[in-house]
Amino acid sequence: MSLAQTNFCRKHGFDPQSPLCAHIILSGTVTKVNQTEMGFAKHSLFVRHPEMKTWPSSHNWFFAKLNITNIWVLDYFGGPKIVTPEEYYNVTFQ
Repeated sequence: MSLAQTNFCRKHGFDPQSPLCAHIILSGTVTKVNQTEMGFAKHSLFVRHPEMKTWPSSHNWFFAKLNITNIWVLDYFGGPKIVTPEEYYNVTFQ
C-alpha cells in the first residue's frame, strides 16, 4: 500500500516511487476465512466493491485473509523500518 493511492504525494510533489511517498509492505500467508469470519469478510469486500456481489460463482471465488508475519515501512531514504505484527495491531492513534 502506498500514499500514492491518495492525493498526498501529488499534493506535495513527490514521485510515487520516492521513499518520501510512504509505502507499507505486508507479507504473510493467505488463508480462507472460517464461517465465523465470513460475514465480516463479505461485508468488508462488498462495501468497497458492490459490483462483486454479482460476479459468477462458477469462477469459484472464496474469501481469504492475510495472516501478517512481516511488515516493512518505507517512508524515507536509508531502507525500510521493520514493524512487528504486534506493534502494528497494538498501535494507538493520537
